[in-house]
Amino acid sequence: MGRGGDATGVTISEVAAAAGVSRQTVSNVLKAPERVAPETAARVRRAIDELGYRPNRAAQNLRQRVSRCIGLKMVSPAGVSDLFDRFLHALTEAAGDAGYHVLLFSAAGDELTTTEDLIRTGTVDALVLVDVEVGDPRLPWFTRRGIPFVCFGRPRGQARGRFWWADVDGAYGVARAVDHLVARGHSRVAYLGWPPGNGFGDDRRAGWE
Repeated sequence: MGRGGDATGVTISEVAAAAGVSRQTVSNVLKAPERVAPETAARVRRAIDELGYRPNRAAQNLRQRVSRCIGLKMVSPAGVSDLFDRFLHALTEAAGDAGYHVLLFSAAGDELTTTEDLIRTGTVDALVLVDVEVGDPRLPWFTRRGIPFVCFGRPRGQARGRFWWADVDGAYGVARAVDHLVARGHSRVAYLGWPPGNGFGDDRRAGWE
């Protein structure tokens, strides 16, 4: 029965025959395991492991018309930071756990045109927008075109629309820093930051206050 760990040439029909079930049952175990009795699902998984079967991701993507890739525009060297590096690693790991890959790309010219082309050609399924600014025009632009995206940075200054985002809690971080200084006996703690209105600077000042 065993074909080692090599998945080449192993089909879903062979897995079904080895487990004594239908092709649809094998498909359900892979995509909707809640539909299959636990004993049957265990038998199918055992056959999958013994045969070394791995789903043909390219064929699945073609049938489903998805790329299972998430696009992220490379930031300029001046904008690279340890925080962004950690975010990129976490994003890549989380995407991998969900069966996706992260595609890094550059946009030397018009970023909006480049990202729209990536979506329309099926190169990526969605985008992560970085360097999100107050009133960022990219958010409503993508929304009008039905392009799925999430922001790394809070979408401030958007009169309409609600957007998914991930960001650092600057207020909490600065508040913790001030608490640490006060606990060490300091009673005068100054704040040096950005002018009001840029968003993340306002959060940090709020934490200090």
